[in-house]
Amino acid sequence: MITLYHSNQLKLLKTLLCREIKDKPLFNHLCPEIILAQSVNMIQWLKISLAQDFGISANIDFPSSENFIWDMLVRVLPLSPKKNTFSKSSMRWKMRTILPSLLLDKRFYMLYDYLSDDVNDQKLFQLTCCLVNLFEEYLMYHPDWIDKCGNGYYKEGSICDVQKWQIPLMIALMEYTRQVEEGGWDRISLFQHFFLILQHATQCPSSLPNRIFIFGLSTLPIYYIEALGKHIDIHIFFTNPCRYYWGNIQDYKTLLKLKNNHRYHYLDNREIPQFRNIKTTDFEFKKVGKQIINNPLLDSWGQLEKENLFIFTQMKIKEVCAFTDINPKNLLQTVQCDILELEDYSFLNCKKNKKKHRNEKRILSENDRSIEINLCGSMYHEVEVLQNYLLEIMMEDTTLTVRDIIVMAADINLYKPFIQAVFSSLDPHFSLPFYISDNHSIKKNPYIRVFHLLLRIPDILFTAQEVLSLLEFPVVAENFGIDKSGLDLLYRWVPKSGIRWGLDDNSIYDFDLSFPSQNTWKFGLTRMLLGYAMNSQEGVWNGILPFDESNGGLAELAGNLAEFIMLLKRWRKRLRKPRNLSDWLPIGRCIFDDFMSKNTDSEAESELINNHWNKVINNGIQALYYEIVPLARLREELDLDLQETYVRHSYLPDSINFCTLRPMSCIPMKVVCLLGMNAGVYPRSSFSLSIDLMHQNASAQKICKNYSNSEKYIFLDAFNSAEKNFYISYINRSIQDNTVRYPSILVSELLEYISNSFVLAQDIEKDIMCSSLLVKQHLQKLHNKIYPFSKNCSSIVQSCRSSVFQNYSAKNLNISLKCTEYNLSIKKEIKITLNILVQFWRHPIRSFYQLRLGVNIEKDHTILLDTEPFVVDGKMRYQIDNQLLQVIIDQKDSESLYAHYRALGVLPHGVWGELFWEERIAQMSQLANKLAPYYRPIENIDILVKINKFIEVTGCLTQVQINGLLRWRPGILNFQDGLILWLEHLLYCATGGQGVSLMLGLQNSMWRFLPLKMDKAKRYLLHYIKGYKLGISIPLLLTSSGGEWLKTCVDKKKYIIKYDEDTQNKAYRKLLKHWHGTNHKKGEKDDLFLQRFVLNLHSTNIKMMTIEAKKWLMPLLKYHQIE
Repeated sequence: MITLYHSNQLKLLKTLLCREIKDKPLFNHLCPEIILAQSVNMIQWLKISLAQDFGISANIDFPSSENFIWDMLVRVLPLSPKKNTFSKSSMRWKMRTILPSLLLDKRFYMLYDYLSDDVNDQKLFQLTCCLVNLFEEYLMYHPDWIDKCGNGYYKEGSICDVQKWQIPLMIALMEYTRQVEEGGWDRISLFQHFFLILQHATQCPSSLPNRIFIFGLSTLPIYYIEALGKHIDIHIFFTNPCRYYWGNIQDYKTLLKLKNNHRYHYLDNREIPQFRNIKTTDFEFKKVGKQIINNPLLDSWGQLEKENLFIFTQMKIKEVCAFTDINPKNLLQTVQCDILELEDYSFLNCKKNKKKHRNEKRILSENDRSIEINLCGSMYHEVEVLQNYLLEIMMEDTTLTVRDIIVMAADINLYKPFIQAVFSSLDPHFSLPFYISDNHSIKKNPYIRVFHLLLRIPDILFTAQEVLSLLEFPVVAENFGIDKSGLDLLYRWVPKSGIRWGLDDNSIYDFDLSFPSQNTWKFGLTRMLLGYAMNSQEGVWNGILPFDESNGGLAELAGNLAEFIMLLKRWRKRLRKPRNLSDWLPIGRCIFDDFMSKNTDSEAESELINNHWNKVINNGIQALYYEIVPLARLREELDLDLQETYVRHSYLPDSINFCTLRPMSCIPMKVVCLLGMNAGVYPRSSFSLSIDLMHQNASAQKICKNYSNSEKYIFLDAFNSAEKNFYISYINRSIQDNTVRYPSILVSELLEYISNSFVLAQDIEKDIMCSSLLVKQHLQKLHNKIYPFSKNCSSIVQSCRSSVFQNYSAKNLNISLKCTEYNLSIKKEIKITLNILVQFWRHPIRSFYQLRLGVNIEKDHTILLDTEPFVVDGKMRYQIDNQLLQVIIDQKDSESLYAHYRALGVLPHGVWGELFWEERIAQMSQLANKLAPYYRPIENIDILVKINKFIEVTGCLTQVQINGLLRWRPGILNFQDGLILWLEHLLYCATGGQGVSLMLGLQNSMWRFLPLKMDKAKRYLLHYIKGYKLGISIPLLLTSSGGEWLKTCVDKKKYIIKYDEDTQNKAYRKLLKHWHGTNHKKGEKDDLFLQRFVLNLHSTNIKMMTIEAKKWLMPLLKYHQIE
């Protein structure tokens, strides 16, 4: 007998389950109860709830639907296989075996054309995968089709001509399965026999269980419920949002039948009618027989279960009602009550000639936050807003705990990094425990991940990142004697040794490249191993430059890396060759043995993965698939098998659970939050295959899955499961181009219904449309992010700047800071060195962080490059230019320097490297020729300059010539270069120097200062020393961008700033261009220290730059003299 329980409360359905188990215990106490649920999360919730009610939850089985069906089949047919030998994997191999021989049939012309250009069987494997999934749905939802096709009974015209190939393919698959399977069974014959026995049996087969419990109408297909329900008790628990019948009606005979059928109350067993008003029921149906659902939300969101409700009306079942009345105290409960009572209070359902709605619309309190819709700027912003919301409601309601909150999204994995970043950064006193239910848990298993990566060896380029990522797994690194510190060293060695990609020259040739590479692993390893025997100062040996860092005891690390690379090379050669399935069978175990260390955990995981590997291959062997198989196809097949096995969800009590919307949508929670409710994201757009006959058949569409309707009903479940608060957020504007993004149709429908059913108290006298708009505005909260040039940005950034010490405190930076209190008034004796002064004025913001805060922000130099150098990067080019210029000035041969950098692997390959070198020689020769007339013998002078009685500067002034200071740089000179030369020039003049200070650069760039009197030089030195004292106390925003502004708007004769509009506009454009950079040159905004201080460039920052530039750089322009 089938009993269907209806209730709007899942907790009450669980109580009815417990009552049934307690009141009617099984005759055999050793037999387990069988409960089917829609998801693992629901199973976990039921286990916890049953344990709370019974005191212990034991001897209860929660099988999956597929395993349950096979178990029932085995019980009814004892001669059938004990294990499910008709898995998807087995069916895929069988179809791959038979399909190529069927392609010559004219009915298969479409598949023949598709597979005609197949490479490495990729299309064949993908096609059979789709076909098996399709046939699985046929078996699940329409087993009668398969039966008719197998016996040749199908209506002409029911299948379009281009799809008629499916019939002979089904027949061929059945026949082939009977040939290869033990006992001569095929899956279809088994299920046909199963249904026939259950249909004609006069007594219940003794092997069947006495009863089963099912949660959800669509948990088990109707065919199986109906067949089993003739012999055993089936209790189906349905979280029904409405107490009245709201399913489809096909004809008036069904309507009359429903009028006479009654449901029974769960407490007193009294009859309850299925319709709200039996007398007016006839008028609630359209002529086509479809019921007019009074509530628009239920009508739209409940499409999935309408057909299921109708199908159950055609079966002999007992229906029990256990609905709980809702006392509407807030907006959420009121809307839930409307759905429960099948009511519609929107003004569209009222008389249209009424302009006012005092009596039609209900009052919405301004303080009612039971339903809240938030518009955010990005996924990260959504999570930030959610966190603030949860903290706020938990502070308002102290009875609310984290176990009462659930957060769901269409795909929670997209939000995972943002959830971890936001919720993990909260102060421990306010932290919220959370758990993310990741439905891609297979990707977390390090052994599965490394095994999958190793199977990709034949297809990868062996880039630096790809190879070292394998050593990131401890189980691999330990096997080759590489620990964490050793791996850190390798991350530094690999880019420095010139390794980019490719194992050796042969692997380069495999990619149809005709030239050997100087940036392979063999090239880098040879340098590392040679570094043990000699150092780079001894020069190049056989075209190889030794790598100095791998000398001494570190050579063992280079040897371990070489062993790993050689093993990869051997396995690459071994795995590139396609094999038959029997030859592939031992490969899985061999890979584990060669690459992974031996311990208890690895042995267990090795056995687990090897079992899956063997299972996939044995399925093919049992299907008699004798063709050669590339490794890529096996890898895809293994992925499918692991996904089918390991896709799991989980639920953790006593924490905020973040999960995908599907598995936990109907579990009752006080607070239900939905993220990412955008159009196109949820409900997701689903596209059926053009070969799917179920979507071409009108009657079949009513039974088969409709993902859009399914997700609408999940939303309805989530809405009804919220007991106190229902929170929604979505992204209202694109983060890429700021275009409008719209909410999900479900959110829009909810907003429409509420705005048409409620009115704010202060708007009760306003017209309908106006009050509806105001309700929508009240429900939706727009959370704007601060954009760089918004009106509020200036004050916010000012406050951030004023709290710079708090932002970069020792606590936040996780370092030990020892800040010294600086006295800005210079009334004490100060001794400052030239090096410190120059270091500060070279980059004042950097000096503030390093000297004042003790913070050193360094760029990660372990970035791995994946391509050989086609051009030389700026930093390396500057290094080459600097050494090459010195060689030319010293009149030495540059060939040895060229050989050095060629062996270093930083020059482009072949002639391109030669052309680059010739170009650099030409440019450096030009600069050297310009320096030649000024070049004189040099000496280093120790200085001690007393500025006044408190201040003295000491140090060493290097490369002083008899005619002054001569400096050069192999680049275009900027204000930073000029300022450093200016400081040295001031010290030179303060010591009595009477020469000219000159600095030359590329493209005729120059700084030149004439001699100053000693007292004037000291006054300027005092000015910059005071700036130094100020700059290490508070940040000094002196930038080259500000210098570009100054150079553009200064009057070259009077050395005053021109403030006319045209000049200032031109100057600000120069500043912005220098700050932001161009496509060919990085801007100053990319400086790591400036990025920390100037969060967003706005008017306040720009003003600070111009003030500082005028104060500190104006003397440079004033005393800069061109010959």
